[in-house]
Amino acid sequence: MKNFKCYIVDDEPLALNVIEQHLSKFSQFEVCGKSTDPVEALTQIKRLQPDLLFLDIEMPEITGLDLIASMQHKPEIILTTAYREYAVEGFDLNVLDYLVKPIPFKRFVQAIEKFLEEKLLHTPAPIPENPSCIFVKADRKTVKIALDDILYVEGVKDYVKIVLVNQKIITKISIGNFFKTLSKDRFLQVHKSFIVARNKISAFTAHDVEIGDLEIPIGRAYKEEFLREMESW
Repeated sequence: MKNFKCYIVDDEPLALNVIEQHLSKFSQFEVCGKSTDPVEALTQIKRLQPDLLFLDIEMPEITGLDLIASMQHKPEIILTTAYREYAVEGFDLNVLDYLVKPIPFKRFVQAIEKFLEEKLLHTPAPIPENPSCIFVKADRKTVKIALDDILYVEGVKDYVKIVLVNQKIITKISIGNFFKTLSKDRFLQVHKSFIVARNKISAFTAHDVEIGDLEIPIGRAYKEEFLREMESW
């Protein structure tokens, strides 16, 4: 079964083929697309939403680093290039790994293992049906969070910030996927970027929710359901 979608961008067709051949050795991966044109690739990546992107740096029209900077939602990225001097700049953009061409298969395996470790690290642990706590990955540790301590959750791109009574915890997961791990009896998503704890709501209007001194906006798409849920508040 294929678990992870990969997209490959390189202006050299031979380089595309090498990476595709390397990936064919791993049953968990499939190549959902590839391109020698970075401009076309940007559109395809947005549409296909791959889990892993292999990206050449030196390309005509737009460099790989420019392409990364233009993405709103980034997959995990492994840079490929013939020039080692780009390594520092690439890692400043929070890429997963950096492969120098020609790419030896042994080194390619190391990059794939790093990707799999990263995915395992940031996969939320399963929770019981009526939990009193959840476990999330943060700072390379598994952190236990009591549900009663959560005030609200804010989504920031591919991360969520879990705001507790006494601290904040950031973990790499989309807010939509994180909401799936929470009990809907205890939490409400009120905005594309916000989840609130029902028992921490101190007041609300048709436009915002108050948790203590904080006002959290209610998104237009969430308003009707929120007001319906709060009828018996």
